[in-house]
Amino acid sequence: MERPMPELPAVDALHLRNPAALLLGQVSRELSPEDGMFHGNAEHYLSCGASAYNVISAALDLSGVRPRSMLDFGAGAGRVTRWLRAGHPQAAIATTDIRPRDIAFCQAAFGTRSWLSGIDIDRLSAPETYDLIWVGSVITHLSEENSLRLMRKLFSWLNPLGLLVVSLHGRFVQHRAAQFDHYGVGAGRWADIERDYAARGFGYADYPGQEGYGISLCSPAWMAAAAERVAGARVVLFSERAWDGHHDVVALQNRPVTGQSG
Repeated sequence: MERPMPELPAVDALHLRNPAALLLGQVSRELSPEDGMFHGNAEHYLSCGASAYNVISAALDLSGVRPRSMLDFGAGAGRVTRWLRAGHPQAAIATTDIRPRDIAFCQAAFGTRSWLSGIDIDRLSAPETYDLIWVGSVITHLSEENSLRLMRKLFSWLNPLGLLVVSLHGRFVQHRAAQFDHYGVGAGRWADIERDYAARGFGYADYPGQEGYGISLCSPAWMAAAAERVAGARVVLFSERAWDGHHDVVALQNRPVTGQSG
């Protein structure tokens, strides 16, 4: 006999902000038993997804996009996907990650079009294009070069006027690093991150024993300059600590600024 899928317990909607608070009753409580983002605190898990939904909604409002197709890139087991599904029940939503069981869960639980991603940015390809791509806590783990390469790659998957919404580590993370064990890279490597951050606005170090995967830190100025290096990008939103009071968020629209009116 199969074991029933675990479910998230009820959470008081008063702890959430609109527009996500209005959706709480429609958000799936189905939880993957292998969800790496759930650590026993249902309120924080749901509020984190709600916070992402709120900043995505703000970017959509500012851009004027009404998405019919979405991609949650690096979706895991659906911490944010469940909110996108609740808020956009008619949209075609895709999820991708490097863990097959996570994307299989998203497909079964949220009706997504799931596909397996990879770590080679140059070889990444999407089966279709999208009106919205959400990238939460991915570039926060990549080097400067790979961050720019991935942003350009994902931007190329947007439909005209489509929106790329990305989370980043900024000044808040810089100031709290010592309190949080230097985000797993150690004091020495964090000092290297700080040095490069001070010199050029972007710092990165691998996690011990993990080449090409670690912790990054980028300034608002670096993000603004990076946006200018993504051809055709219009900056719709940049907000510090917009996701879960922790990550900065930038939204880039596939709408060249030069020569446009309105």
